[in-house]
Amino acid sequence: MPCDCGMEQRAERVVERARIPKRYEHCDFESYVTDLADGKNYSTQEATSLKYAKSMLQGFVREYPGGDQAGILFIGPPGVGKSHLAVAALRELLKRGHGGYFCEYGALLREIQNSYRSDSEVSEIKLLEPILSAEVLVLDDLGCIKPSDWVRDTIAYILNTRYVEASHNLSQPRCTILTTNYLDSSDEKEIAAPNGRKVVVHKDKLADRIGERMRSRLYEMCRTVEVFAPDFRREVRQAGRARA
Repeated sequence: MPCDCGMEQRAERVVERARIPKRYEHCDFESYVTDLADGKNYSTQEATSLKYAKSMLQGFVREYPGGDQAGILFIGPPGVGKSHLAVAALRELLKRGHGGYFCEYGALLREIQNSYRSDSEVSEIKLLEPILSAEVLVLDDLGCIKPSDWVRDTIAYILNTRYVEASHNLSQPRCTILTTNYLDSSDEKEIAAPNGRKVVVHKDKLADRIGERMRSRLYEMCRTVEVFAPDFRREVRQAGRARA
């Protein structure tokens, strides 16, 4: 029988291989706070949004890989706990023996760009291999890099490859959990320009950041879950709690 210390070391190696950042080590379902409705900073509707997101993802993890969706797309403003939930799901699936990998969208693109340098010791293919082959992939902060043809082509290659390589009979599952601060609707905001004139600023939609074709692909790959609440980090960090 394996000893407890050996099993703990194995669990630590699994998490290490998944490349979950140190700042997210505390993230699990238990520590995801949802009972925040106070009538002041958080409304009942906002607390309900948090509770639904958590409950839905817990159900997704329980059913995996037998559910009818290949992944989850969390959209919402910064600081509502999208990354926390995504990592909580990844950690739970790792415990159950599934392979997984965490990747921050912006960092990945910068690493790929650096691989093109003549003195680079790592190739683009080597960087992408765990991204494409991981059974469970968390792709955090989708759309954070200013879009260009190269950016759109790169994310299209990643998502399309994972989509086509996933088997329908679950013998080779591919689960992709994504988070983004960009919504499906465009917000307009009126600001004062330096000359004093009023200017209407349009915030990019998710489709503006990754392309209409890839947004359409994500509708097929993932269940979209909107999480709306005030910035948790800003509101309650002074009270001694922090959320990813």
